[in-house]
Amino acid sequence: MNAIDGAREPLDHLKAALDASGVVGTWAWSGSQDQCILDAGAASVLAGDPGLAGTPIRLERAKACVHPDDRDALFRQFRALGRTGGLFVAEYRTLSPSGQLRTILDRGRIFRDAAGTVTHGHGIILDVTESSRAVPIPEAAQQPLERAAGHAIACRSAIDELGVADLRLLVDMLLLRLGQELGRSVRASAGDLH
Repeated sequence: MNAIDGAREPLDHLKAALDASGVVGTWAWSGSQDQCILDAGAASVLAGDPGLAGTPIRLERAKACVHPDDRDALFRQFRALGRTGGLFVAEYRTLSPSGQLRTILDRGRIFRDAAGTVTHGHGIILDVTESSRAVPIPEAAQQPLERAAGHAIACRSAIDELGVADLRLLVDMLLLRLGQELGRSVRASAGDLH
């Protein structure tokens, strides 16, 4: 067995895990050119044309299949981050040319250079249609830490619409701290199982 053959099994497992988790594709964005590059999966779901994969296209074309009711909020959020940089998380619907409705979770980051200029971004597209149809866990049944994280994420989305950098920083610090506590909680639970 050589190194390539040895790597196949973990790569197959990774691909299977990504497929099972709903990963559709990836995107890249150039701040200087204000253009997106989608892979074939993202181009199919977001632009309605897998033939656009690897081709620099304007954001409006890259998101052509976003549901009309979700377009304005999505573009407003992305444009705000295109000025400031930071974490991009959005859930929205897409409507394919054939009429298929999907719920998408779009997660990525817009980066700045050392001078603070927004330069580029990268992200991943997940199809969460099945989970959006799942019966939600009532908030009262969730742990306090999970409820706090959910509220902080909603707060971050609202602040993104405002575009106020110092508020965004404060919420990001809260989200980071909540993530650390959630991680500690998960590790502690895993330790209890052993």
